[in-house]
Amino acid sequence: MKTFKSLTASDFPGIDPQKFNEWKHAVLRTRGIVYVVLVIYLVLNIKIYGTTGSIIYDTPIVILIVFLLISQHTRYAMNRHTIYTMIALCFLIVFNIVLLLNTGRYIGESVIAIVVLFWLFYQNHKNNETAMDLGISTTTLQRILSQ
Repeated sequence: MKTFKSLTASDFPGIDPQKFNEWKHAVLRTRGIVYVVLVIYLVLNIKIYGTTGSIIYDTPIVILIVFLLISQHTRYAMNRHTIYTMIALCFLIVFNIVLLLNTGRYIGESVIAIVVLFWLFYQNHKNNETAMDLGISTTTLQRILSQ
């Protein structure tokens, strides 16, 4: 069974090797950034838990979004993950607005997380569009990775 890192342009007949390598590098870079963001957010949670005794209220939603972004790397052009991620991000924004209006509490870490997650979502979406332009579909990628 192949890993994504071991894929080459020769695995996909008729694909421009330079464009394939650019796409693969972009996907791996985005994957690394997703992991870094998750670690930073978890460190912020540990810091806040140590000072206040509670975690950031939106942590489950943020972890769900990060999971969707990570799992999308194994199923590249799946529209369901895009929809689920957008719903979760919109819920996170609405939750922040309601919390701010009801309690007056403003959590800066949450707003930063929303901005970063939208940026990561955009990067994933751009990578998926590039894959589709190259002719790499979900089924093709899964078939090659399973060999």
